[in-house]
Amino acid sequence: MYSNIMIGMFGSFISAAFLVFGFSSQNTFSLKLIWFLAMSALILVRILDSLYWYFKLRNSEFDGQAALNRIVLGAIATALLWSVFSVGFYDTMGTSEFAATLAILCSLAGGSNSILSGHRLAAVLFVILLLAPVSSMAIFSDIDDHLYLGILGLMFCVAIAISGLRAANLMIDTINLRNENSHLVATMHDELAQVDDVHHQLTDAYERLNEANNSLEKEVERRTAEIRALSSLDPLTQLYNRAAFIEQLQKTAKASINRGHSIALLFIDLNGFKKINDTLGHKVGDAVLVEIASRLRAFATDYKAGRWGGDEFLMLLPYANHETAMSVANALLARISQPLDVMSNQLHLTATIGVAMLPEHTKNETELIQLADFAMFEQKKLHLSEPRMFTHDLFQSLKHVENLRDGLQEAIDKKQLYVCYQPIVCCKSKIPWSFEALLRWDFNGDLVNPDIFIPLAEQSGLIHDIGAWVLNRACIDASQWQHSPNASVSVNVSIIQLMDDDFIHILDKALKTSKLPPQRLHLEITESMFADNKGKVRAQLDAIKARDVQVSIDDFGTGYSSLSQLQTLNFDTVKIDRSFVQNIDEGGEAIIKATMFIANQFGSQTVAEGIETELEAQRMDEMGVDYLQGFLFAKPMRNDDLRIWVEKLNSQVISIN
Repeated sequence: MYSNIMIGMFGSFISAAFLVFGFSSQNTFSLKLIWFLAMSALILVRILDSLYWYFKLRNSEFDGQAALNRIVLGAIATALLWSVFSVGFYDTMGTSEFAATLAILCSLAGGSNSILSGHRLAAVLFVILLLAPVSSMAIFSDIDDHLYLGILGLMFCVAIAISGLRAANLMIDTINLRNENSHLVATMHDELAQVDDVHHQLTDAYERLNEANNSLEKEVERRTAEIRALSSLDPLTQLYNRAAFIEQLQKTAKASINRGHSIALLFIDLNGFKKINDTLGHKVGDAVLVEIASRLRAFATDYKAGRWGGDEFLMLLPYANHETAMSVANALLARISQPLDVMSNQLHLTATIGVAMLPEHTKNETELIQLADFAMFEQKKLHLSEPRMFTHDLFQSLKHVENLRDGLQEAIDKKQLYVCYQPIVCCKSKIPWSFEALLRWDFNGDLVNPDIFIPLAEQSGLIHDIGAWVLNRACIDASQWQHSPNASVSVNVSIIQLMDDDFIHILDKALKTSKLPPQRLHLEITESMFADNKGKVRAQLDAIKARDVQVSIDDFGTGYSSLSQLQTLNFDTVKIDRSFVQNIDEGGEAIIKATMFIANQFGSQTVAEGIETELEAQRMDEMGVDYLQGFLFAKPMRNDDLRIWVEKLNSQVISIN
């Protein structure tokens, strides 16, 4: 916490100077100057305290609680001074000054997450004192701009307070875990010493056995069998390990086939175990696995349960049919779902279970495990709680996905991919402003939904070649639009494409080959991209904007970006997601208005998606949306059909005039 104070104090000083001297007026300057001097004095005291810690206390056995109290007291005092400024001068602030003040307070609040992450109360109280008072005043203001900014301020306050609390919890858990690891290392050394001692004892015993009478031969055989049994067990859960379980499965399968019986295999995967491991530590995680293994053992006979790895388990049910297997699986799910009391932690886990039968589904033991695993995986994707029995329909579904993936590799060469365009029209004149390029795939006469083949392309890495082809095709088509020589073309870009180091080169090549003016190309980027890889996304967007290519944020409001992220990004258009338009009377209107306000503040245009009725178009017009897109105007169409549609539209306009 001390190591971050200097950066925080420098930011506070620069921000205070900017607000006092950047928005000065004769009526308030003297009071603001007094406040600035008070803030400077407080900053100086905190800096001196930091230097005292760094040069005098850091390498000594100092009073940690006293130092922590000084940091927390300084942070609260700083927040209170900022709150005095924002509340005290609120009535004299214009919209620009208030927006600048709120932006600075939001930045200071966001920065406090790392600086105060070592103290829960300080992290939360600092944010609340900064933002809650002035945001509350703005909400009850008669000025609309202040009202919207106040709402955003309160929302940001809640988000940063929660984030600060989580950061503080994570920091404290990390410190505790580091100290705990030191204890574990010491324990490990003790255990190694014990192992060495046991090794010496075994050596001595072996020498005594060699010297003993032949009558000890049976005792040696007994001990050997015992060691072999131990080598077959997972050391943590005492269930069969992977190799031993497969051996037992092969023996049981062979005997069952010879006798004409069927067996069932359950593949069990725990849900939520990783979170327990990450938050409470591996010691608690291991204790959880031991308890789950105990519950599994109660359902297994003769140790016919094994640990496949991590939080995955297998269970073998001899002489079982469909009904028996599903009954045991359901009972097992109910048992696993019962609360766990582990090391003073009350925990709850669920599981996903896949079931496969031998010889009904396969006669191969390894393939039996694969089929049960596949049934479990498919069920896990659907987030369903009941067990799933493998079926040949499920297998055919898997083969269908594999066929699609194989077909996608040759889709470009076989000319199965093509681009359709959907108009984006001006809200007032209904004249096309841009056309969004939408990829379609005709796979041997069947149209494959983009929601299916786009994720397949991303998973297989084919999205790079396909994305480059779509970008190049759209630029070439747009450059030849004699019917709409000024209209732009919008192309969707996935996060995988954007993060590719060759993407800018691909963009340059498409513009150079098509000779399309870069101002007529819009790249649509989903808002959720901003949640990760912030630095790389910002660098790529800056490179795109440097080429005069337009950037649109797609599906705005459905992702996880914050105002602090948006204000650092370069974009031209905000697309309002169709879900808000369709639910305009159930809360969508407020979100659309907030989106409009944000777009206006950033100087961006707005596009409303999913317009299907004249009433929706009218309401978007009344709310000030710039452009509209939806089935009301046209469905996506091929390039030749697009030309006919535009010519027909132009003839209608001419006849009206």
